[in-house]
Amino acid sequence: MGDLKDTLMKFTKGVTKTSGELLKSTKLSLALASEEDKLKQIYTEIGKKVHEIYQYGGSLGKFFDEKYLEIQKTEAGIQSLRDQMDTVKGVRTCSKCGASVERTAGFCPKCGAQMDLAASVPAAREPAVRPDPPVKPDPPVRPDPVVNAAPAVRPDSAVNPAPPGNPPPVPRQEKKICRNCQAENEPGSKFCLTCGRLL
Repeated sequence: MGDLKDTLMKFTKGVTKTSGELLKSTKLSLALASEEDKLKQIYTEIGKKVHEIYQYGGSLGKFFDEKYLEIQKTEAGIQSLRDQMDTVKGVRTCSKCGASVERTAGFCPKCGAQMDLAASVPAAREPAVRPDPPVKPDPPVRPDPVVNAAPAVRPDSAVNPAPPGNPPPVPRQEKKICRNCQAENEPGSKFCLTCGRLL
């Protein structure tokens, strides 16, 4: 009986020691992660401060001069790609809220900010792609009055209902008409693209 008691005591001490070590290890891991995050934050703050120094015409030596030039080149490349994307989509980015706005719009439909009209000039000067001239159709063949006496019936949901099991067509949302200038706006617009009034 005494041996069993000693064994249980040793086992209990071992479990307690292991639990204590695990708890201590976890605390140390959390503290280490916290300190590493703090160090990353300091690095970020240093980088921001160096960036500010160069923005205001300062210099910190050759290494930083080269890195700052790399930053400027990368930022210019990013802006160029954004501009190209906007041109392809036929939109501009609102400087106030960052929404994509049609190039011809005078106001942002999301926040109502006035768009810079000078930014839309390059798009207006782009050469328009002329479509191919329309091909003249062959003259219509007069139908035989006896053979084709019945008029063509246009398919319609009332005449030809949708087969069972198919969902009904989704109704198209109507464009919003501005009460001030009567311009057409997209269904989700909050402000008029033309005059900037609240819709």
